[in-house]
Amino acid sequence: MAERFIRGKYRDEEMTIGPSLDAIEHAYDVLLALPDADSISFFSLQDHEQAARAGFERSCAYLFSDALNWLKFFWWSTAFKTRQITAALIREYNCDNYLAWMILGRSTLEQAAVAFHFVKKIKQLQLSGPHFAASEVKAFEDLMLEYAHGTRFNWTDLLNGSLKASGKKDFSSPSAPKAVNVLTALSHLAKRDQRYRDVEIAYAMLSDFAHPNMASHATVVEMPSRQAGGGQVEIAADPGPLRGEFIAVVSTPWVSTGVGTNVELLMELAPLLRAWADYIDSRAAVTFDFTK
Repeated sequence: MAERFIRGKYRDEEMTIGPSLDAIEHAYDVLLALPDADSISFFSLQDHEQAARAGFERSCAYLFSDALNWLKFFWWSTAFKTRQITAALIREYNCDNYLAWMILGRSTLEQAAVAFHFVKKIKQLQLSGPHFAASEVKAFEDLMLEYAHGTRFNWTDLLNGSLKASGKKDFSSPSAPKAVNVLTALSHLAKRDQRYRDVEIAYAMLSDFAHPNMASHATVVEMPSRQAGGGQVEIAADPGPLRGEFIAVVSTPWVSTGVGTNVELLMELAPLLRAWADYIDSRAAVTFDFTK
């Protein structure tokens, strides 16, 4: 059975963080109900050339199959990463690892913002089918290439053993697509609806915990005691429930927002994924208009 949040750790939970813990667990249940794996495959350039020679219908079928597999890659990678992060969040919360909880919580907002960036752009395209404008499908595949290969690091040079510092501050690849800027994606997410109005503030707060800044020190410092006096501070690997309560209250609603948003976005795309899979299963006559 999947791990659940330990309840009763902090005061007045049912009025403060309880609803957020419930929401995270509900989203986690949705993710756990999904299959544990899927597979994707793409036709090679040679396959597409052979399909083109075989006729228009075969060529369209191959192009659509690749598009479907791109959509599957986006959908399942988002689902499985969110599931992994949520499982880790529950473990770290239960063992009072406040620093890890905050780092993972920040990641949920990053994942949500980037997923929103791509889902919004996908939904702006005319992709309902089974008759597609080729330009719309190409725009979709370009988006998926950006998602799959977007990076801020030169992995090619690293794997070839040719990556050198040489005083450089930019280690991105000159040829690979640039990864989506998280801060830009967050600014767009902030406009989604009223729930996200303060998401950029929340991300800045969580980032101060995630980075070796002032807030991160709080994860190993006990809450000050009135009895201690004299400016005494207790530094501890486990700074106690009062510190945990403070961290939980300021962070848990936004962790819930991050996890929940990823699941919402998956559900928004699920009808398109099902419709495209149905076209394949029913051998529908999928066509592309190459004049559009």
